[in-house]
Amino acid sequence: MRLSPLVLALGLLAAPASAQDTPQKMLDMARQVRAQAEQLRAHLSPEDYADMLAQAAQIEQDVRDGGFSAPVAREPVTLSKRIADAHQGRLDWLDGEAACVGYGWENHRTFVSNYGDPERDRLCRKAFAHFETYFRITRDGAGAGEPHLAAYDEAARAAVDYYAARRR
Repeated sequence: MRLSPLVLALGLLAAPASAQDTPQKMLDMARQVRAQAEQLRAHLSPEDYADMLAQAAQIEQDVRDGGFSAPVAREPVTLSKRIADAHQGRLDWLDGEAACVGYGWENHRTFVSNYGDPERDRLCRKAFAHFETYFRITRDGAGAGEPHLAAYDEAARAAVDYYAARRR
């Protein structure tokens, strides 16, 4: 039976990776790799045994060099994530608002409302036009659609605010 030393080491990485004292946990992992190498020595080829010991030594060297002491960088929050988080996972959140009932990014050019409020129609069309542009740019991979998503979010908020003010 031939066991891959790398598979064994990777299996040991899962628990220490989330620990608070990462350098100490990595040293503990190196000790575990050495102990497993000794336990499996009879089943390992001399090369695999040497690889496991070399991996343990490399982990210990990386700890001495400070390789596990740097804080983990946080992923920046994108505009699309922020909008989705604020609106139950939806980027096209205006679809769920009463301000622009009937409108959507697919029909904003042709939909005719019976609101009798040209400003409301203008705001809804503007918002969905921005979302359509964002969608097409993102779908086609033609570049950064974030500015259009930002314009959609701003225009959608304007439509919702206008609708709320008119209802008072």
